[in-house]
Amino acid sequence: MSLVDVVKKYQNELSNKGILVEYSLFFDESTKSQCKFVIDDCEKLDVLNKIVQKIIKQDRNAEIYVNTYSINFDRKNTYNYADTLWINSIISLEELYSFFNHSKNIEPCDIVSLTNNEAVDGDIEIVVLSRDNVVDYKSFIEKKQLAMIKSLYWD
Repeated sequence: MSLVDVVKKYQNELSNKGILVEYSLFFDESTKSQCKFVIDDCEKLDVLNKIVQKIIKQDRNAEIYVNTYSINFDRKNTYNYADTLWINSIISLEELYSFFNHSKNIEPCDIVSLTNNEAVDGDIEIVVLSRDNVVDYKSFIEKKQLAMIKSLYWD
């Protein structure tokens, strides 16, 4: 089941809500036309993917998610739009900024650690961990140390 199929399955629960999606699932080639990140230039996305690989190399336990801000359902297609990454990692904010030092054209506008208010604000309904593993957001976030989750936002 593709990400688009998963989103369609949960369509009734996602009215005006976002989802967290495992990074590689959001950027899967098969759903490229329906999953749009704010950085949409292929070369810039390639640079972002290389930075994500560096983060994973430095912290093998890092979890990286795409936080959608909009899901549009039309008759034929479902479109997922995102402008934020969540990185659950021991890597510090300063280290994350340093990954973007030589890539100013894709540098996030802001990188912050999450707090309780930011994390449980009701805008996210589900977390898609894989094609076959979807969990409720509240149960997902309760198991995380919020200070370890960094939000990278692009404008």
